[in-house]
Amino acid sequence: MSQHDSLRERTEQHKPKNEKSKQDDKDVYKSMAMVMDYLKNKKEFATYFSSDCDLEFSHQIEVNYMMDFIKRKGVRKEFNYEFADRTIIPDGGILYLVKNGEKFPLVIAEIKRQGTNKERLQEGKAKQATGNAIERLGKNLIGIRTMMNYEEITPFVCFGWGCDFALDTEETGTVRSKVVMMNEFYNLNQIYVYKKEGNANVNSFAPVSMYFREEPWSVTEMFDIMKEIAETSIRYYLY
Repeated sequence: MSQHDSLRERTEQHKPKNEKSKQDDKDVYKSMAMVMDYLKNKKEFATYFSSDCDLEFSHQIEVNYMMDFIKRKGVRKEFNYEFADRTIIPDGGILYLVKNGEKFPLVIAEIKRQGTNKERLQEGKAKQATGNAIERLGKNLIGIRTMMNYEEITPFVCFGWGCDFALDTEETGTVRSKVVMMNEFYNLNQIYVYKKEGNANVNSFAPVSMYFREEPWSVTEMFDIMKEIAETSIRYYLY
């Protein structure tokens, strides 16, 4: 089975927590499949794909791979290997450029839904405390930023939706502030791929693309954002 067929099959086989999450996961996988099609059919990259380059999708990232990716630069020497056989599993998986046998991350995607109070109020139920879906992003994002530390890009995107991310309410302001802090105090709903504000003498910041709102994200909307991240990344590695 091809990588592309495997990705499409993944949209049918993924088993998330609940029905809304199940649909979210299917949608982000559909968007990723569209990104693969888009890159493969773009004339700009045709020469590369006809020679020594290809695309590869995976639903998980091996910690061993993450550490090996860091080692490529020959800078860091010390690693803890106690959990090297573990993986992280972004909701939308990861798309790689495979070049001369090496894999380079093009786009890593998450999708998180947080907040049920609107539905609870409509059902006559009491409000619950705001959830912690975004806090579960922390571990993966730390690992991804670490993996990409010696690269000039951090090709990560998270699509968040739900009433906890609504604008201009006292309750949701606290939740959104956590997302802003997670994004190193950079803007939400903006594409970031390249690192910012640094140079050879000053550490760079690594903002990522954090898209959060109350309404769900459509497959097309996610594709439009993910393809821009993937295009920027592939040009970084090829040129």
